[in-house]
Amino acid sequence: MQDVYVFDMGGVIKESFNLEKFYLNIEATIKFEDFKKYWDENILVAEIGNISSDEFLYRILQYSSSAKTIEEAKKIYGKCTGNLYGDTIDILYLIKSKGKKIYLLSNLKQIDFDYLKTKLDINIFNDVFLSYKLGCIKNDTKIFQILIDKLGTNPNNIYFFDDKKENINSAKKLGIRAFQITGNTIKQKWTKLQENGKISL
Repeated sequence: MQDVYVFDMGGVIKESFNLEKFYLNIEATIKFEDFKKYWDENILVAEIGNISSDEFLYRILQYSSSAKTIEEAKKIYGKCTGNLYGDTIDILYLIKSKGKKIYLLSNLKQIDFDYLKTKLDINIFNDVFLSYKLGCIKNDTKIFQILIDKLGTNPNNIYFFDDKKENINSAKKLGIRAFQITGNTIKQKWTKLQENGKISL
């Protein structure tokens, strides 16, 4: 069966969200440490789809005592989403040119995916697997089992690339070939994986 390639978004395809920039631009009136703690508590709820992106932003604005509206916060959010990593995009198109299938697997809220679509042609992916639609995130093996079942392939045929060690470990538990990389290191690591025979297009 043909190998397939699965990529994370934040930190791999695109720069990670700039939380401090968002905090400053919504003019929060609380300490950043408190803001980040509340953000982390609520982002999981949004990423598994239990609340909408609007509800998530509403909670953040209320807790921060920010005077910004949800629509204003959305615009600020977009400016904090970061740019695409050129090296990763080059590799995605290289894989595609070889007739291989590419998939996106990421912990995302609806708003994150909406902004990604303004930066990247989503049609490059054969399919996308997003946490807010699946109801689970990547530090849970459940999401990788869903991926395996949906693709209908042997886990050994799946190559997964993510910037977080805990996600890599979860994927490996199910037999997926998982590699920890970032958009800044992917070019060098991809070359090394090819030289070591771990990837062969």
